[in-house]
Amino acid sequence: MSDVDPRKDPRFRPFRAAAYGVHIALSVVFCLWLIVNVSRSVAGMSPGRLPTVEAAQVLSFRECLDAAQALWTELETRRESLVRTTPASSVDQEWIRFRTTWLQRLRERESQCALKSRERTELRAVFKRLEEVQDLYAIHAVQYAGEVGGAVDALQAAFAAARRDSAAGRMP
Repeated sequence: MSDVDPRKDPRFRPFRAAAYGVHIALSVVFCLWLIVNVSRSVAGMSPGRLPTVEAAQVLSFRECLDAAQALWTELETRRESLVRTTPASSVDQEWIRFRTTWLQRLRERESQCALKSRERTELRAVFKRLEEVQDLYAIHAVQYAGEVGGAVDALQAAFAAARRDSAAGRMP
């Protein structure tokens, strides 16, 4: 007759079941907490679409195109300034603050331009592409801050230390 594996002792089966149950319950609670908080965060950073304004307040096609161009120029200017942000590891936080206000302005322009109209499909495509590019820039900012930002900050600190040593006359 073989011996019973002490790790599978039937006397402890209720305790193992309780331990598994507690583990699963805590895992489920943690996952739900995480999902709720991420959802709230994303919702807070992404303003919803506004209803179309009254027909009398709808901007002309040209005004809408100019507004989209202005939003694009602002977006591109801000993206270019990412590499000059100090410390570089904070680029993602700076971008998120900018992104939220920029998206609010985008949503206002979308509502003023009556993009759901059949005559404005090209304009709707412009605004859609503009938002897609902004999403890609947000990914870029997070990647830059997380992957490159620390190295850039360390390089800037090395430059500063070298300049201090040079100014103090310690360098030959």
